[in-house]
Amino acid sequence: MSGKGIFGSSLNKGRTETKDVDLKKVDEVAAEQGFVSREAHQRRNYVGPTKAMNTKLPVEVYDRFMKFCDDNNLTIRKGIEKLLDDTGH
Repeated sequence: MSGKGIFGSSLNKGRTETKDVDLKKVDEVAAEQGFVSREAHQRRNYVGPTKAMNTKLPVEVYDRFMKFCDDNNLTIRKGIEKLLDDTGH
């Protein structure tokens, strides 16, 4: 290589002027043209770092817990969290 760097960096040689770019306008134009953002989106139920837990329960306990979650419109994770909160743990 001749010191030009990679990806055609020599094309910017001599350019010192930078322009302020209105990113909202850029996003509007991109949306109008059908471009989709590649920025990471946070998941709806994102809770941060997690650990998996696998347990075997007697059928009766499992059924009671699932009924508890259904009756309270809770996911399994939220059901466990609610029981821990309600018992002060």
